[in-house]
Amino acid sequence: MFLFTRIEKCAGTSFNEILSLTYPRYFHITKNHYGGNETRNDLTFDQYKKILKYYPSGIGGHSVRPYLEFLPSKKRITFLRNPLDRYFSQYNHMMERGWTTSIEEFLETEFYNNFITKKIAGTNNYKAAEKILDGFEFIGSADEYNKSLNYFQDLLNVKLIGNLEIKNKRNHRRDYLSFSDLSNAQKSKAEENNKLDIQLYEKFILQNSIIDHYSESVVLKKPSKFKKQLIHKIDKYKKHKIINPIRLV
Repeated sequence: MFLFTRIEKCAGTSFNEILSLTYPRYFHITKNHYGGNETRNDLTFDQYKKILKYYPSGIGGHSVRPYLEFLPSKKRITFLRNPLDRYFSQYNHMMERGWTTSIEEFLETEFYNNFITKKIAGTNNYKAAEKILDGFEFIGSADEYNKSLNYFQDLLNVKLIGNLEIKNKRNHRRDYLSFSDLSNAQKSKAEENNKLDIQLYEKFILQNSIIDHYSESVVLKKPSKFKKQLIHKIDKYKKHKIINPIRLV
């Protein structure tokens, strides 16, 4: 059984769909009444035991946090992304939802700082996150998504099923903000807010050349219309009849 730690704004929606099509017994663990890096959203041991009764081939989601000691230490997978790009993707998402009012407010909100580090380690602790990621079997790059899929197929000896469409990709809009739009002071603040995430990205992506050895051209097994409809029904059943009753009690 593999564990997919899904980090917000790191190609998780797209990869999650591929996992569902490739592994019909993959369970996506939806959030409970909370979300994000809120620890009250973490998968609990009792919930985990109940899910195991369905013999999953893998589980994944925002709540599958690798610092949880009861989770298996093997076959852990995740995607990382350039931390500043991820940070501003989250900012634009928050603005769309009305959950923040300005870039100034966002930059001063500690909850969003070093989001990757806290997702992995549960705290703002680089060493703890580094140690945990050292034990991961696969760390893909959302910035090299196609190459990462080829790496994943090779590493796990599997032919992935799905499409290469990037889900939740935001088209450029005038009101979308990026790092280059900031003042120098704001840029320095954003970098300081994400310095631990930047260190993790440098070590596990930029200093690791293995993904670069793979081709940008990736071929996935295309699912039939029938299979897509069937998996959609299965996923809907798993969510509403199995996961939600376990998670939302």
